[in-house]
Amino acid sequence: MRPKSATTVMIALVLTCILAALLSLRYLNYSLSLATGEIRVETKYIEALGYEYQPQPKDKESWLPKLISYGKSSWNKTELASFSDESRKILKNDNKLAPQTLDPDSDSLLILTPLKNNANHLTKYFELIDKLKYPRHKISFAFLVSDSSDNTLQQLVDAKKKYQEQGPKELRFKRFEIYRQDFFYSLPRLERHLYRNQLDRRSLMARARNYLWTRALENEQWVLWIDGDLEDYPPNIINDMMAFDKDVLVPNCLVSRRVSGNKWGYGVYDFNSWQETPESIEMLKDLKEDDFLMERGEDSPFVTHRKYLDDFDKSETIVPLDGVGGTFALVKSHVHRSGVGFPAWLYQHQVETEGFAKLAKAHGFGVFGLPNYNVRHISN
Repeated sequence: MRPKSATTVMIALVLTCILAALLSLRYLNYSLSLATGEIRVETKYIEALGYEYQPQPKDKESWLPKLISYGKSSWNKTELASFSDESRKILKNDNKLAPQTLDPDSDSLLILTPLKNNANHLTKYFELIDKLKYPRHKISFAFLVSDSSDNTLQQLVDAKKKYQEQGPKELRFKRFEIYRQDFFYSLPRLERHLYRNQLDRRSLMARARNYLWTRALENEQWVLWIDGDLEDYPPNIINDMMAFDKDVLVPNCLVSRRVSGNKWGYGVYDFNSWQETPESIEMLKDLKEDDFLMERGEDSPFVTHRKYLDDFDKSETIVPLDGVGGTFALVKSHVHRSGVGFPAWLYQHQVETEGFAKLAKAHGFGVFGLPNYNVRHISN
């Protein structure tokens, strides 16, 4: 055989260097993560960072397939090449009747609020709603009234007439629906947060939430869970939270508390929003299958060692969470449509909203919190 010329060898070396450089760029994030001690794995649709799942900004917001625009008159060669023969047949068939089907309503929002004996707070509820800087024709409401003995239901009926019938059309909401479902469950107010009552109480609340979203959700793209007794939140909060483009996102819900003597300050109200810690993960290993966890319960037999939203640094804008509360929670509707509801049974030792967060993460959705973006709850 003839020996390779110097030129041939040089070309081979150059090509090898170029290939190595490209590969190093492809895996740069991975090598940097190893240098910092983090295990970072990239997939096509989601990024697994430790035990957290975060949507890739450059890809789809979740693992769900991208919606197809059936109203499109033609597809270019590149787009068509990405579909199989069977997929092209499906598209052709669907295009015939696409105008007769219900498509997602872009940027539409469904606000869901379960209520019980909330008559004293509904005036404030609608005052805050009126201040929202979000298009009214994009907002739908659905309320569930349960086990109420006060004037809650009548006030909602009156509010519906005011907004949807008596008021000017430009101030009307897309929908305003009222549901009623009684569970015939009651507790003295001072016993609501005792550990021994929490599993039954929170399981019933989960049933109420599931009843509400399964009845009310239509073609909205976002779902916002709001408590009926909030004191204040920013008028631009919906736009602000949507801008993060997360599957599940909660702000930090605060409440006014006595610090000492006559001195008052604001502290965390919703301790159901938390992040697991190395200590809490170790604690979980020793639990029995039917052990129920409650945060900050006075009579709880467990210390959970979890990290709450007020434990994060002031410089941290958004953080991954493992549990969320329901005082103010923004959820992409495809999370619910994928089958993620509120467990009324123990799921990883949690129920209701915290169980919802655990279940959402098990489905591959991202769950996040805003430690320094505050809403305020009334003082009980």
